[in-house]
Parts: sequence; C-alpha cells; structure tokens
Amino acid sequence: MSDMNSPPPPTHVCNMQLNVAPSQQPKVRAICGPEYKPRTSESEQSQDVCVVAQNVTVKFCISNDNFIAQVYPNCMTIAEVKQDLSRRFEVDPELLIVKQGGQVLCNTIPIYSTPSDEFGIHEFQLDLSVPDISDGQDPPTLSLSVYYEKYRLPDYLTVNISGEDTEDGQPKNIIVEIENSAIIKPFLCGYKDKISGKIFLDAFTQTGPYFDKLKYRRYRTRDTQTWEHKEKTLNTAHEQSVQCFLDDINIRYVSTATDFVIIPGKYQTYAQKERAERKLEKILLIQRNWRRWILWKYIHIRAKEYRRLVKNRVDEENQYEQCVEQRVERTELIKQFPRTNDDFDLLFAEISRWKRAELKRIAANYEGPARISEVNILLDKEIRLLNGVERQRRLVYLAMEDFRNDQLLKQMGKPVEWIGYNDTKIHLDLLRTQRVRFLTEIYKDLRNTEDKEKRLELLGRVMEVLMEETCYPNFPELFDLFDREKNLLIYTKSCDVEILRKRQNILFFELIKFQKRDVPSKVPSRMCIVCKKVKPLSQFAIRTRQSHVDTCKHCYYLKLVATENNAYQSILRCIQRDERKRKCATSFAFVIQQDDVRLIIDKIWHGHSALSKSENLNELRLPRWNKSDDWSPWNCVCLTERETRDHYKIEDMEKVYDPKFILHVGNCHMLARNLFHTLAAVATEFQETGQWWKVGMNKQRSSKLDAV
Repeated sequence: MSDMNSPPPPTHVCNMQLNVAPSQQPKVRAICGPEYKPRTSESEQSQDVCVVAQNVTVKFCISNDNFIAQVYPNCMTIAEVKQDLSRRFEVDPELLIVKQGGQVLCNTIPIYSTPSDEFGIHEFQLDLSVPDISDGQDPPTLSLSVYYEKYRLPDYLTVNISGEDTEDGQPKNIIVEIENSAIIKPFLCGYKDKISGKIFLDAFTQTGPYFDKLKYRRYRTRDTQTWEHKEKTLNTAHEQSVQCFLDDINIRYVSTATDFVIIPGKYQTYAQKERAERKLEKILLIQRNWRRWILWKYIHIRAKEYRRLVKNRVDEENQYEQCVEQRVERTELIKQFPRTNDDFDLLFAEISRWKRAELKRIAANYEGPARISEVNILLDKEIRLLNGVERQRRLVYLAMEDFRNDQLLKQMGKPVEWIGYNDTKIHLDLLRTQRVRFLTEIYKDLRNTEDKEKRLELLGRVMEVLMEETCYPNFPELFDLFDREKNLLIYTKSCDVEILRKRQNILFFELIKFQKRDVPSKVPSRMCIVCKKVKPLSQFAIRTRQSHVDTCKHCYYLKLVATENNAYQSILRCIQRDERKRKCATSFAFVIQQDDVRLIIDKIWHGHSALSKSENLNELRLPRWNKSDDWSPWNCVCLTERETRDHYKIEDMEKVYDPKFILHVGNCHMLARNLFHTLAAVATEFQETGQWWKVGMNKQRSSKLDAV
C-alpha cells in the first residue's frame, strides 16, 4: 500500500533505464562563440580566461530527502537557471534562492565559476522566500508533484570513468540519460482511515512498456528497479514421483511413465518468428487481392458484354423500325404507282377489305329497304374502283411492253451457267446466245434511229444480215418491209413510215426469238377444264398439292382471290434466306410456292401470330419450331418478327412455353402434314432431277470466278 499524501517518487528511482553512449560525449561550444569569457570581478578583469563550453550536471537539494538533477551548459548564469526552474515548479523566479555552502549566489555568476566535486557535479541548495500573501491564498511551494507531473523530461547524469576502466587509460566523463519508463497506475481499490484521514490504495504490478530493440540498437542499456529480487528453488532436487494428499487417508500417486522430454529446436530470432507468423497473413493478403482482381476483371468483362448486348438490342430495334418505315413507304408508293401484277393485286385486296368493312357497317346501321339501297350504292362504288384499277393496269401493261421485251432479250442472250467442281461457277456461251446478243443490238438501233442517212445505212446492213436468216418463216414479209421503207426514203421527200416501222420491229423481235431447231412431231398438250382450250403443258400451273394437271396459268390466276402477294412473297424469301444461312439447300423451303405460304398462314394458323394474335400480315414470319430439324410445313410456327428473334434464342421450349401452347402447335403440325402429304414426293423429284443446284445461284452464295 502506498501513502496518498506522500509525493510521487522520481522517475529514475521507480524505474530507470540507463543509456550509456559507446563513446565520449562530444564537446559543445557556447552560444557566445568558440571562446567564452565570463564576467569576473574587477581584480580579475585584467586577465583573459578561456572556457570550453560543455554540458554539466547540476544537483539541487530541496530538502534532506528530496533531490533533483538537471543538465545545463556551464556558461549558463544563475539567473537563467532560476528562469528554467521557475517554469518547471510554476513559481515566480524572484522568489527562488540558490545557495552553495550556505551562501546565496548572485544572479550574474555562471555555473563554471562555482566549485564542483570530483565527478564534475555542481551541488546547490534550492530554497523559496515566502512573500506577503493576502487572506485565502495558499503560499507557493517547491512541489515535486508539479515538477514530475507537468514536465516529464529526461534527466541526465555525469558518470566519471577512471583510467583503469578505459581503453586509452585516461579518465572520462560520460553523460547518462535516465529515461522515464514509468506507467500510470490505474485505480483498483482502497480504503480511507477515518482517524488520520489517509487514503490507502491497492498496489498495481509495475511492468514496463514494450522495449523496442531496434530503437536502442546503438545503446548499451540496463533496466533497474527498486524491488529486491530473491530466488527460490521450485523444482524437486531429484527425479521422483509426485504424491498429493487428497485427504487424511488417501494419497494420489502420479506415475512418471508417461513423461517425455522436450528437446529445443533450432534457435529462432524474434524477427524470424514474427516473419513466420505473418507468412500466413501475407499469403491470405495475396489471395484476397488476387480474388479481388479476378472479380474486378470478371465484372468489367460482364459489363462490357452487357453494354454490347444492349447496343445490339438498340441497333436491332432501330433497324426494325427503319425497315417498318421503309415497308410503309414502299407500300404507299406501290398504291400510288402500281407496276406489276402483285401491285395491282394489292389494290384489289384493299378494295376487298374496304368492301367487307362497309358491309359490316351497313349490316349494323341499316335494315330493310335502306340496307338494300346502301348495298346498291356500295356495289356501284366497287365497280367504279375496279374499272379504274383495271384501266390503270392496261395502261401500265402497254407502257411496260418495251421493257418486258428488253428483259426477255437480255435473258435469252445470257450464257448458260452452272456450278461445277470446287464450287466454281461455269459459263458456257453458245452460238445461239451470241446470235441473240448480235441481233438485239440491231433491234435497238432500229428503234432509235432518226437521221435519214443513218437510217438508209442501217437498212442496208440489216438486209445483208437477213440474207443469213432465210429459214425464218416470215423472212419474205420482213425483207419486203425493209425494202419498201428504203424506197420511200430514197424516192420521196416526206412520208409517214411509223406504222411500217412498228410492223418491222414486231417481226424482227420474232426473228430474234426464232431458233433453228427441228420442229417436234408432236408437242405435249392438254385441255384446260376451265377455258376448254388445248394448250401445251408449259402453260399449265404446277402446284405442290395438286394430284394432276388440269388448269392453265391464266385460269388459275382468275380463280385466286386478290390478296397481298408481296407479303406472302416476303415471308417465303425470309424462310429461304434462313435455310440458306443454315446450309440446308435441300429443305422443303425451296420446294413450296407462294400459294403454299398463303395456305399455311390462312388455313393452319388462321392469319395471326400463335403467341400475340397479331394479324398484321407484314410482320408475320414462319420460323422453325425445332431448330435442329429442317424447315417444313409441319416444323414451323407463325410468329411476328420480334417473336421470331426471341424464339431462336430459346434452348428448352418446355421450360419457356406453356404445355397448352405446345399442344396447340402440335395439332397445327398434324394438320399441315395432312394437307402437304404429297410434298415429300415433290421434294424427292426436286432433288433427283438436279434442280436443287439453282439454289446456289443466289447472290448470297460465294463462287470462285478466278478458277474459270
């Protein structure tokens, strides 16, 4: 137990650590210069004294039991010492009194002027004069508690080493630093004496802080403590069994049979031990950072993939919207300026759709005679619209006659081509194709020549060419027409030869189409059951679902209902393009025709999407139902264009589609297989006759023309 009223012991008494430098402390010069001349009396002013400035230990005696020590430069005056002590004790420097040998020292006297002991330590008595104080104020005191609590500065001691203990045999003075390593004792428990008023506290084990070996590597240290150590033998003197008394009668016996000897291993330093203990932490740190980097890389790759997919999706949507806009613009342009049969069928389909809507309106709003009147008005409007479309169709047909003739001649003049070995496209230019191209150039000149001189020159050249075509049945008539025009141009000044030239162009066009072949004895022909006319088989319509040929192309076209043929043709092209990308050249997609696509959509899928029930014919498609099998009428499903893209991304349809929907699609496939039961035989003939190679002539298929 420690006394609460007693002042705390000095730091170097409780727990001191003496750090002795390995070499002698270097000398320090004073602030005033390398040579210091202290103040002396008048008798000594005539003499010049040179003093080397160095640190000295100054010991102050406050009472018989209390001492403090400080290190000051020897050139420091007593007034400067008082200033430093007053700051440490928190008193007025005018109240401090410094004595030596019972005499009060003057403030101007330097430290080196005072005598020192054999170890170079200057001893002074420190006292405090009591001033006049007013009532209620405590007198100032030299409290060591204030000294050690406020200013915990290291103390210094001067240690004198005799010449016998030094290497060079000369005595040395070494400055020793006393490091304060005391700890603050926590409050544990205690009690207070009621009579004396003293407080007694429970003691606390005083274990110093962690000693850092690296910090004091260049110092020689020794730990000191005021407690007196005593040794006591704890182990037994001889190896023997241990007996423990359980009670007065029973004794516990512990055998030495299971004892074992522990042999120390290789010596390991503290740094090595710390490195080994932290090895696992470093491994975990590396693994954690590696996993973090892998995760970071994975996140960036997935984010890049996500951005790419989003961009592709946006591009697909933009492309789809652009295609829809182009389709709408193309449809509007076709309605304003129709050119082909499909364009006029589109107009007829629009009239039919308008008629059905009007009939529904009349049936909902009128009854009796009013309904009959409205139906008659509707019939008159329909007749006028149909007549107008038919007149426009006739005008377009006449205007496009020259264009059709040019396309026919161009097709007849093309060389024969096919795909041969190593996917090489082969061209064969026959004599008849060369003849067609030569006569086509003359035919163009006959239609375009306007100058009289050039016309006469052209007629002479044409008549020479006609002499080689004497096998043509209408040769005499054609030659006579050219001769008549030549005479008119030569012997008349002005004449109208337009009618003559039209007849020449018609006969010359027939001459180009004429081929020098042996006329077959009998041309295969058949009678049409609709128009009752006998026509060659080339003019009869061949369809995939018919059992025998009985209707010609003209009657079959009249029997069909006017529909949007462009939409069905577009669906068929999409099917064939997809099969061509999948390298399925023998698929049923290249056997079916436009009418078959119309039947599949209208009769089997009822003209709408199987999922969204959308009836927009321009958006409907017929993709594969099972992606691993070739396309066929019993392996397709009616979906919109967006639904088709999503359908091809599905891996397991049973996990995505409802069982009822799958059953509905299966029923539609059974109906399609029943309607197209003859399609397999047609496909076999299509493959065996060699017609399938024409699929490869599409522009999407690459061919090596350099090898020709």
